Amino acid sequence: TVALVTGATSGLGLASAELLASAGARTVLSGLAGERPAEVAATLAARGLPVDGAVCDVTSLAGLTRLVNSTLESYGRIDTVFCNAGAALDTGPHTTSTDAQLDRMIDIHVRSVIRLANLTIPQMADRGSGSFIIMSSLSGVRGNSQIGLYGVTKAANAQLARNLAVQWGPSGVRVNAISPGVIATEFAKPITEGAGRDERLRKTPMRRFGEPSHVAGTVLYLASAAGGFTTGQNLIVDGGTVVSD
Repeated sequence: TVALVTGATSGLGLASAELLASAGARTVLSGLAGERPAEVAATLAARGLPVDGAVCDVTSLAGLTRLVNSTLESYGRIDTVFCNAGAALDTGPHTTSTDAQLDRMIDIHVRSVIRLANLTIPQMADRGSGSFIIMSSLSGVRGNSQIGLYGVTKAANAQLARNLAVQWGPSGVRVNAISPGVIATEFAKPITEGAGRDERLRKTPMRRFGEPSHVAGTVLYLASAAGGFTTGQNLIVDGGTVVSD
């Protein structure tokens, strides 16, 4: 089994790549050159995990093509893809955001996912099985005053999962999205360590923030036989925030 994870040098991507490898998947983790994916992979490989690192800017079609081709050349197949690369670039209502921010987030969250799906799912379909997983967000499910454009592109991620599930289900390929709430990572520090921390905890039924392992475990479920009849879903991992009164 071979897994490919983008945006995997830290946070949820790294936790997911580590768990997939721990479960026995040959895992290729990718990230930007400045994130040193080869060095990150080497730290996991030093613990005996089957992990390789690769530089890839997901907004580059040539870069994605190289990443997929090199993985296929090395291992002959890709069974699981986790599209985790992301960036939240807007910081206020839409009146304060820019076209450049929206364009960049569409490139990272939407266009790159479509391209990566087109590059990897057909070879899964040829074998009659595979799991393609897309990182969405709770901000794509609820209205948002601060990162609304991010939420728009993350809502598109969930719709892509539904589209691809319908298109590729007859070939045995499952496609799902995951929408985390606030998870204790560097990415979420403005919330977990910011002025609104207590208020957010109050609105979360479990009264705590999630851990990267909670999202990684969801990725493993979707990649494994346990998730073999789950497709086209947006799994919300948020401690109950979205259902809270």
